[in-house]
Amino acid sequence: MRFQLPYNMAPKEPPLSEAMKGQWASMIGMAAMFVTTIGLATLIQPFYNHDELRAFGTAGSTKLGYVIMEGVLILVFTAAIIWLAKKNLQKFIQVGILFVLWLALTFSVVPMAYLVMPIDNPTMDSTTAGSDATIISGLSTTNDLILTNDTAIMSIENVDGGLEAFAGGSIQWSFDIENQTGEPATAREPTIVESHGSFVICDDTSWNRIDSVTGNILETYADDCSVGFVNADGEAWHIVRQRILKIDPFKPIEDIDTPLDLNWMWVMPDGFNPNAILRIEHVGPSHLLIVCDKWTGVIEIPSEPSDGGFEPKEIPTTWNMTLGGADIFSAIAYGNTPGEAINDTAKSQSLFLGHPDGTVDTFLVHSNGSVIDNTNIDFDEAFEGPIRGLMLADCCDGGSNDLWVVDGTDLQIFMGDRMVDRSRNTIIEGEERVTMALIHRNTSNHEVYKDGILLVDTEILNLSSPWIRADYVIPEGSPFTIVGANVQYADIIGIVISIILMIALIIRPEWYVVNTTGILVGAGVSVMLGVSFVPWLVIIFMIGMAIYDHWAVNGSKHMLTLADTMIDLKLPILLVAPKDKDYSFLEEGEQVMTDRGEDVQFELPSKSVEKAPIEPLHKPARKKKSADAMFMGLGDVIFPGILVISSMTFLSGGNGFGIWSGPTMVAFGTLIGGLCGYMVLMTRVARGKPQAGLPLLNGGSILGYLISALLFIGPSALAFNITLF
Repeated sequence: MRFQLPYNMAPKEPPLSEAMKGQWASMIGMAAMFVTTIGLATLIQPFYNHDELRAFGTAGSTKLGYVIMEGVLILVFTAAIIWLAKKNLQKFIQVGILFVLWLALTFSVVPMAYLVMPIDNPTMDSTTAGSDATIISGLSTTNDLILTNDTAIMSIENVDGGLEAFAGGSIQWSFDIENQTGEPATAREPTIVESHGSFVICDDTSWNRIDSVTGNILETYADDCSVGFVNADGEAWHIVRQRILKIDPFKPIEDIDTPLDLNWMWVMPDGFNPNAILRIEHVGPSHLLIVCDKWTGVIEIPSEPSDGGFEPKEIPTTWNMTLGGADIFSAIAYGNTPGEAINDTAKSQSLFLGHPDGTVDTFLVHSNGSVIDNTNIDFDEAFEGPIRGLMLADCCDGGSNDLWVVDGTDLQIFMGDRMVDRSRNTIIEGEERVTMALIHRNTSNHEVYKDGILLVDTEILNLSSPWIRADYVIPEGSPFTIVGANVQYADIIGIVISIILMIALIIRPEWYVVNTTGILVGAGVSVMLGVSFVPWLVIIFMIGMAIYDHWAVNGSKHMLTLADTMIDLKLPILLVAPKDKDYSFLEEGEQVMTDRGEDVQFELPSKSVEKAPIEPLHKPARKKKSADAMFMGLGDVIFPGILVISSMTFLSGGNGFGIWSGPTMVAFGTLIGGLCGYMVLMTRVARGKPQAGLPLLNGGSILGYLISALLFIGPSALAFNITLF
């Protein structure tokens, strides 16, 4: 016969304070490792924050299907390890996981090596150079200058930055604009557009197309055009005041001013100002980017007649932006995105628009004419202004653009995909808009650019005023070349450190070695996944894995078996927080987590001893000996870290810059939420029973993200913008 203990004699849990005695140090230590892992991830996030290193590219960052695939792979991986463990094939587990961990460790350590050993900055020395012309923004290359003196356009080569005319360069070819029609040049500066291997020049008196290499005339019309260009088929177009028309080549030149075919005429959008054009660029085969002082947009070059007759339709636009009040665009840069290879086949280009108040708008212009905000580059409150000049040009590594900014009188250079400021206190005097050109001086014994000359025209309307010349010396190129890739010393050091850590892990996997490796691996994995998925996909991923973790720990309990396998193999896919100073991870036996899950967690009150039931209990009550260490799976740190990194990567808006920007504050709020979840988790872990960490850790992180996103960015941060595939 069995007796049940009365309610007042049933075993009671000890108070929380008593249960946590002797565990405070290990809990604080685990929290410190939690914060350190995510903190290191934020440090290396800029290193991987560009499209080529996202797991599924830019388009894949919003696809739910890829997240589902990642979840399935985790389940398959877990099942494979458990199966191998049951087959006593632990060596296969150990070798496979060590290799994966080494790769993840390398992804983490190499960027940290670059933080400690950054590539040297260019040194700069500012003087003056001769001018006699104006630099045409966007047309000059790193070897030749394209200049204009209002009456002619010319190509200048062999520029050495001297005080002679054209900075010591020589005229390669020159095209005299005013002599094409015999009419006097107008007061308006000529508009020059690079158009399919040629330059098209309009000055209100003529439309001229010349070869961009030789300067030879290709086509000319007596036309009062403001802007001219050719489409992909070579057909001539012009913009006359507020009308855009295709030129009829079969009409005699003397009749070209007569009305053209009205079926090929459209109206330019409201805001377009033909007298205040800053830049015109072709976008893909069928679109044109136009930037005026208060309006910018991408128009579609028509391929079919408008059929508008005497009431022409407005030209189709894929994107436009109009400024209000006294605000204007004070500077523009357009070209290959910083950090990406310079080529003519890129699917998107970067557009930077500066304002007098120091703000810089950043966009990605796709070859199909669509334009989106470039959320990877945010300059909120980075500059005091005015933004007098912007330029995209390769400073130092011979393959990708850097962003040059004249902010007030300060020149700043933001290099590479991480946009690291490597300026050298170069002063650009003045208040007006400037144009810039970069001349590289190549040497025969170097494969990379060694030094160069920056030329800055600070008085665009004054042709006789000298340019500012800034000579800079570029540091030595990569010391090693392996399989065609440039390798820096930081790469070598990072790889060597990762190998040393793996050797230490194999030879002596003590808790401090396991923790060091685990923290670095966790940081690397957090970044690689965080830059690959937008926050809402990460949140969905975290919810799914939290549900799975709860079932795996409290339901099937196979997660405890997996943890025991990892502890037995001494692999750093968990963090260890010792409770005793003489604790040794090497002495941990098998079934650590399983035994904890089965142990009785409390003892009977002493007063109940004499009133014990006649028939003894099958398992005598006993007091559990306090464990020597606390364990946390690396995934419990990685998932909150992924959401932190994703917030930094994909969110935009809010106020502030740098560590005080809206996305950064959301990331910080997400981390605080994760720590709150950790504190609740510890109140349960203190009683000695294994707990599923992800429900509380992920839940706290998600809640922290939602609250901080609403506070620091607004409802726009909660937009889904995701698809299945």
